[in-house]
Amino acid sequence: MKINHSYPYPVLYMNNDDYLDSSFNTKIQVYESFGEVKIHADFELINQGIQDLIDNHYGVYLVHIECGQTSYRQAYQTSKKTLDISIPTSVLRGKILIHSFIIASEKIDNYQNQLLNDWFKDIAISFEKGNLLAIGDAIETTLFEENLELLNLPSIAKVTKSNKNEFMEVDIHSNFITISLPEYEYNQYASNANSRLKNTILSTVIVPSLVYVFSKLQDNREDLEGYTWYQVLEKIFADNNVNIHDVGTDSLSALKAAQLVLRKPLKTSLEEIEKLNKMED
Repeated sequence: MKINHSYPYPVLYMNNDDYLDSSFNTKIQVYESFGEVKIHADFELINQGIQDLIDNHYGVYLVHIECGQTSYRQAYQTSKKTLDISIPTSVLRGKILIHSFIIASEKIDNYQNQLLNDWFKDIAISFEKGNLLAIGDAIETTLFEENLELLNLPSIAKVTKSNKNEFMEVDIHSNFITISLPEYEYNQYASNANSRLKNTILSTVIVPSLVYVFSKLQDNREDLEGYTWYQVLEKIFADNNVNIHDVGTDSLSALKAAQLVLRKPLKTSLEEIEKLNKMED
């Protein structure tokens, strides 16, 4: 995204002197966590006139994110001093450009600001909705494609049919997490696992199984650490700056841990159902 250096109206920007004793800076942090790119922005504005516009809903902070490889372009707005953004890693790849601005959220007539440079005195100033009020910091970051093989949960879990059990059961005492389903449930799982509801089907089976697995870690860790599935999950958590020893404690419940590893399966399932319903309509 190219930034223009010349505007027909005043813009607070580090590379011009339209304003005196004023600044707009944005601290931007980017990190990846469980299949999402997390962006945290802290806005620091020194100009009471522009701050008044934001407080009175005539201006907003804006973060623009652009990815050339995937053609992803999205703007996020807030009137607060901080902004947190989550984007699925699957829609971003390679170089990511992140810019910060303050824009007019409504048409502004007869704009006045005591800190404007003298050459704007006695000039009628107005802003259209969407015009820039301030330009803040920008950063460029690069996302590297990770090896998804170890993050593929089916690679450490297998679903089998049980002819004797009436309920789903989970065995964790081998290199694979073995999920046993009663005959009817297994047949439905096998026939629908690759359908338009595949994420919903997988979530129905994998989520409760992982909740069970994580609920057993605290009491059986020494017996489980040698298994492949444990080591894969340990790596997944470590890659996302989470200690697997916290799983199953008050700081990270088994239910939340399962949702993190599966990257918000409830949302994915409901989106899948919504999409299918729209197709049928």
